[in-house]
Amino acid sequence: MRVMTAEAHSGGSATRWRAAVSAEHRLHITQLVKEAGEQLVELRGVHSGTTAEVARTLLEHLSESAALIEKALVHTATAAVTAGVALEEVAGWARLSAHELAEIVAVGKDHG
Repeated sequence: MRVMTAEAHSGGSATRWRAAVSAEHRLHITQLVKEAGEQLVELRGVHSGTTAEVARTLLEHLSESAALIEKALVHTATAAVTAGVALEEVAGWARLSAHELAEIVAVGKDHG
């Protein structure tokens, strides 16, 4: 009871991730990170061929990985703010301005 009371007074920053973020949302974040990792693993040994071929392959995979990581960052930051962690704190961790994060969270709420 004391832990639950402390969590309620802490505004989300002391809540447990599994209690505050749905299993579906956690799974989605995990899948995005996994897919990004798989894209990066595919780059092992890709350094033979013409400069254009290697550059194209590297850039396509890196770009796709970056997009997946960006999606995971947005979903994670949105989940944290929605769970009650201070927007300014989450923005700092995500290397976003508080204004940018507020817009992202607002768009997420409108679509979900």
